[in-house]
Amino acid sequence: MIKKIKNIKSNLIQGKRLNVFVLFLSLSFLISLLSKLSNTYTQTLQFELQPTQIESNELIVSKRSKAINVTLSGRGFELLKYYISEPVIDVDFSQLNKDKTHYYWTERNQLEKIINHFDAKITVKAINPDTVLFAYDHQFIKKIPVTVLINPSFAVGYDLVDSYRSVPDSITVIGPESILKSMTTVRTKLLNLSALNSNIDQDVDLELPILSNQLKYSHQTVSLSAEVAKFTEGSVNVPVTIINVPKAVNINFFPKEIPVIFYATLKAYNSIDAGDFSVECDFNSLNIDNNYLNPVLVNQPINIKTAKLKVTQLEYVITPKND
Repeated sequence: MIKKIKNIKSNLIQGKRLNVFVLFLSLSFLISLLSKLSNTYTQTLQFELQPTQIESNELIVSKRSKAINVTLSGRGFELLKYYISEPVIDVDFSQLNKDKTHYYWTERNQLEKIINHFDAKITVKAINPDTVLFAYDHQFIKKIPVTVLINPSFAVGYDLVDSYRSVPDSITVIGPESILKSMTTVRTKLLNLSALNSNIDQDVDLELPILSNQLKYSHQTVSLSAEVAKFTEGSVNVPVTIINVPKAVNINFFPKEIPVIFYATLKAYNSIDAGDFSVECDFNSLNIDNNYLNPVLVNQPINIKTAKLKVTQLEYVITPKND
């Protein structure tokens, strides 16, 4: 028991000694740090030039931020904050010279403002470079149509009834005129859909250009929709009409009716009949090298997806009329 008490006392003494050592070590480090921060240093720091007071119809189009290297002299205490916080200098663009494409920041014209940016105890030794150019463009507004990119596959017997629709079908983009003039469409990100057997109703992101950080979009997402339905194939026999036949001749042709194969939804199938189609042959298309009449489907109902003629050539005989 006595031995155990002695061990506890020994550990307490060692712990106190360790705490005293750590305390003196910390104080030593702090004194050394304060001593170093009290010294005068000359350092070159990079400061980003942050545009302000730009005209409302103008945009800075520089791809990278602009910066200057400023050599400063001062005590460590004064210089320390520029290492802790982001080194930025605001630039009043209403005070800069410009031409049709660039604003010009120059050391000669901005030196006083740079000096005033720092504490009075800090001395500005040098600034490099002495000139910085900011490319700018006029702000432009353009309405641009949306192009839907979709890769669908349908379940057996199903298909798209009509075209894909996006809401909105166009977006408003604000940005540099030089960029927007070449933009003709904004595409959606590719949407892959498989085994479709019901209507499409889905939000999809727009594929924004690389320079999108210089552009403002009214929308970055659109709503994609389309009607999907069960389809079937059907066939009707449609009478053939010959047009532009000269009054002096008779033309006899075979067959008189042609099967038209159509593809339609189950809902529309029962309402479709032969009278909804028109097939014609043009007598004027005949020539010495053409031994057949070529029928053309000239009219079909709007509620079918596709239609085609099963027969593409008709035999014919031309005889003169007997007055």
